[in-house]
Amino acid sequence: MTVVRAAGNAAAMAVLVGLGLSPLYAAYQSADFWVAGIGGTMLGTAIALVAWRVRAHPLTTAVLVVAAYFAFGGALALRSASPLGFVPTLEVLAALAVGAVHVWKQALTLPDPLVGFEQLTIAPFALGLVGSAVAVSLAVRLRSSGWALMTPGAVLAIGVAFSTYLGFVPSAVGAAFAAVALAWAAWRARARRAGSVAGPETGAVDSARGRGLRAGAIAAAGVVIASCIVGGVTAAAAGGALTRDVLRDRIVPPLELHDFATPLTSFRRMVTQGEEARLFTVTGVPAGTRIRLATLDAYDGTVYLVSGSGGAGSGVFSRVGRQIDNDVAGESVRATVEVHDLEGVWAPTVGYLDAIRFEGGGAATRAEALHYNRASGTAVVTTGLTPGETYVLDAVIPDTPSEEQLATAELAAVRTPTPDLVPDGVLLALDEATTDAGTPIEQVRAVEAYLQTNGFFSHGLEGQVASRSGHTVSRLDDLLRGTQMIGDDEQYATAMALMVAQLGIPVRVVMGFIPSAEAGEGPVTVTGEDAHVWVEVPFRDLGWVPFWPTPAEDKVPQEQTPEQRQKPRVQVAQPPDVPQEPAELPPPPPVEEAVDDETPPEEEWLWFALSIAGASLLILLILLGPSIALGIVRGVRRRRRRSAERLADRVHGGWAELLDEASDVGAAVPVGATRREQALALDAQHPIARVAELAARADVAVFGAHEPTAEEVERYWADVATARRGLRSGVPWHRRLRARLFPASVLRGMRRPARRPARAELPRRGGAA
Repeated sequence: MTVVRAAGNAAAMAVLVGLGLSPLYAAYQSADFWVAGIGGTMLGTAIALVAWRVRAHPLTTAVLVVAAYFAFGGALALRSASPLGFVPTLEVLAALAVGAVHVWKQALTLPDPLVGFEQLTIAPFALGLVGSAVAVSLAVRLRSSGWALMTPGAVLAIGVAFSTYLGFVPSAVGAAFAAVALAWAAWRARARRAGSVAGPETGAVDSARGRGLRAGAIAAAGVVIASCIVGGVTAAAAGGALTRDVLRDRIVPPLELHDFATPLTSFRRMVTQGEEARLFTVTGVPAGTRIRLATLDAYDGTVYLVSGSGGAGSGVFSRVGRQIDNDVAGESVRATVEVHDLEGVWAPTVGYLDAIRFEGGGAATRAEALHYNRASGTAVVTTGLTPGETYVLDAVIPDTPSEEQLATAELAAVRTPTPDLVPDGVLLALDEATTDAGTPIEQVRAVEAYLQTNGFFSHGLEGQVASRSGHTVSRLDDLLRGTQMIGDDEQYATAMALMVAQLGIPVRVVMGFIPSAEAGEGPVTVTGEDAHVWVEVPFRDLGWVPFWPTPAEDKVPQEQTPEQRQKPRVQVAQPPDVPQEPAELPPPPPVEEAVDDETPPEEEWLWFALSIAGASLLILLILLGPSIALGIVRGVRRRRRRSAERLADRVHGGWAELLDEASDVGAAVPVGATRREQALALDAQHPIARVAELAARADVAVFGAHEPTAEEVERYWADVATARRGLRSGVPWHRRLRARLFPASVLRGMRRPARRPARAELPRRGGAA
């Protein structure tokens, strides 16, 4: 193969590998992806071409690929961690070794887009490097086109599997991939046939070769045009009906929310501390903006908690990078939050986030511990918030819909978990509240108005009417079935959520803060007095709409009147009250202790050792993968020869197996010679093998008048095995190792498939035709 043809084959393979990588861009959506992917593809292509030019052994090529991975990984995948943007330090080399194993899991468990996780660009870099090196090596070394096309096809399959269900212009990528692959195969076939044209004069050969190349170019162009047309028409006809099943849709990132106490249990403590509890300072939010601490969607009879169970209503908590996929419409704001006395893992947010960035010391640690639920707008920092913590939010605050919009709105098709246990008072109050309500919005408004009208407000503080904290089944039953409804946000919001849930309407409870309306967009210190709880219900095209069932704070309980005592009530058998302690949880342990308990030093060393072992196994797989594949091909070929239908063909296969062994150990076997001539040549080079007798026996079996017996065939194969061992014993150990890892006979068979005369073509003695 000439240098020009090799460059053409390499260019085609590089383009196919690049197209195979392109679906992954839908998951990354950053320029760093193209730098890593295209850089790795070009690097692998260059290594394969140089190795072909200097006739390097495949094992040497594999070593060069691994060395390039570590030498250029810092410059193409981990630039920010590399001094000067390209120097591979020990930390960078360790990150590359560990990343080769862990990056594939992280690329699936982290939410798209994967912006801000620079280590994840190891995936496109490694995929482009290894894919292009293997594809180009097969294209320039083998005659068969199928083996070379398998590698870009595998890269495309991996790119689709690790991408998102939307993909990156899938119809265009698919059509382009098919067009380039078919065009390259057609051009290669034409060029091979043109190169095989021979004639008595060089001019005639050159003329035939030129005509073949021109015909190949025309055919390739036709294939490209036809493929693009067929692909475009097919994609247009399918429209949006085509869906893809990707790996990330099958994986739910593990975050055990049961390890964290629901923040609603600390609501009464916050309001009791009042102005003395300086929780955090927020800057850059409009006056009256609701600040979300946590979105609660599941009730277990004791507390309302965060499920994170998945789906459009509950969502899942997963790690996020610099950017967060957000399709909510509304007012864009940039807010800064500085934590003071706020405890726990729940981070205050506004609206729905486009990005979140921690500042100051420990920012990297906090970013690693950050998990965000895009469906609920709730953020969790698993290591806990500490005083002085500062982070910046880029968020979108949804527009508040008007009553006219709500009047004609339909419920959104989402689900929230069904409450496990509901007090009897909920059903009684629901019947009374929704008697005249018809549509879902009328029912929700009726429940809200019922609680606002019939309820009274009290935190149970000094100077106020007694009001128990908590929202257990017993507490809510007392609220709804008592002589007077007395409570605060905690009780009224949970009661409304349970009543609405009984109507089959998705609902969730939100705990957060509402600073004073006079604060404006300047720095606002949020205290315990600003804590509130409200209810949200989803409507189509309007999002989650807030509702406020809590009565006005100036609506205080009144003394009981005779009319109130004589008011008839439905008699329902009441379960005995179960004494329950107030749901006051102790403060979380210090951050340092939690971190130490979560990851002991011994486990860190064990995890590091396992990571290094995994990276080493991956490197060994890359190095030994081609040898394993060649060994499988050789084993299949040997079994096919030994189990041929005719016994004479089995003897012929045994002789062919001996010639293959000779070729593997580097012996020169004359091509086109008779078996006896080949045996003489082998005996001269390896006399210990004694193959002359085997050649004679093979001639008798193939050209003789009678078929050999099964016992003769078995003895022949046993003698062939002895001769093969003799051939191997006569060469140095490194040649035996090379014959074992990269058998030349298999590689030669891939380049030019061997052709053996059919049985009918072999002349026989005794007049056999």
